[in-house]
Amino acid sequence: MYQFFVHVRHPSYRLVIRADAPFPSDTNESEWRLTRSRHSDDVNAEVREAVERCGYSLFRIGLSLSEIPKS
Repeated sequence: MYQFFVHVRHPSYRLVIRADAPFPSDTNESEWRLTRSRHSDDVNAEVREAVERCGYSLFRIGLSLSEIPKS
């Protein structure tokens, strides 16, 4: 099971962690609001891989195409 959070002051930021894992130590749980819980089969593979690798996945909603780095 994975938990999805939205940042309280910056709602375009989303955080995903495993439901049975501790909250990331680099932030404070009071800065986040739980929005949903999902079973692993309902979570994108890249998000699951990031959570396994880093302990969380952080992403931002509403990016524009101009924010994609040019190579």
